Amino acid sequence: MPQWRLLIVVLAVAVLLVVVEMMRRRKLREKYAAMWLLVGLGVVVLGAVPGLPTWLAGLTGVQLAANFLFAVAAVVLLFVVLQLSSEVGHLEEEVRTTVEEIALLRCELEDVKRELDARVAATEEQLRR
Repeated sequence: MPQWRLLIVVLAVAVLLVVVEMMRRRKLREKYAAMWLLVGLGVVVLGAVPGLPTWLAGLTGVQLAANFLFAVAAVVLLFVVLQLSSEVGHLEEEVRTTVEEIALLRCELEDVKRELDARVAATEEQLRR
């Protein structure tokens, strides 16, 4: 195995180990880790099997293996962006709902405070008599 292939495989295995360690420490959620584990495994396989990128490029009609790998990387990044955009949309909705709930609670708190102040004032007035 040429040195550059070995380097690719070692780097991909390192990424896999980092992802597993981040999952273990609960720094990375499983739904994101699965995607990175698949990417890491794909890179390990493509780096370990010498003719695989060229064969896949020929199978898909792409002239160069590098172009095929670039296209695959672009598609993977597209899915990453799509997943993260979906997550941002859900988080925006949760934040909006939370802000609305806080505003309602703040209004209720102000009403209770006004009522309490009125009762305290009435009690003080009764004690003065």
